[in-house]
Amino acid sequence: MANRWGVVVGLAAVGAVAVGAQSRPQATVAAAAVTSPVAPGAEARLALKVTLPPNVHVQANKTSDPFFIPTLLTVEPPSGFTVQEILYPRSERLKQEGLAEPLLVFGNQFTITVRLKAAPSIGPGDVTVPGRLRYQACDATTCYPPARADATWTLRVAARK
Repeated sequence: MANRWGVVVGLAAVGAVAVGAQSRPQATVAAAAVTSPVAPGAEARLALKVTLPPNVHVQANKTSDPFFIPTLLTVEPPSGFTVQEILYPRSERLKQEGLAEPLLVFGNQFTITVRLKAAPSIGPGDVTVPGRLRYQACDATTCYPPARADATWTLRVAARK
């Protein structure tokens, strides 16, 4: 019995190494401030363009199954800003062999928009807005381990009028 478990553990270790050795598709992110400069007390919009290799997708932010890993953008607003809303694109339905229901996914290129609100008292100058995208890339046969991509936006705050 002990030998059989040793074989199972050994095979599992070899399988884990083989999966880890596969080249995991990486997302490229491009952060852009849509609204810049932003006036004190006004709303700013940020955009994050995400590009994946061809024939690769990620689960949408609202998945079709609670066991799937959703795409999630986290934004850490600097002092004087609050996140009003994170707007994800419309998901696509992808029929996957072996599943009764289609998956809700984002394709290999999509944009997420962030609405920030500047405090009326904020002073002029440049501010940095950090963010992190969490996603799980999948192709027609494989879902890869979850990954993260960091993003940074620079917003110019205008002087009060």
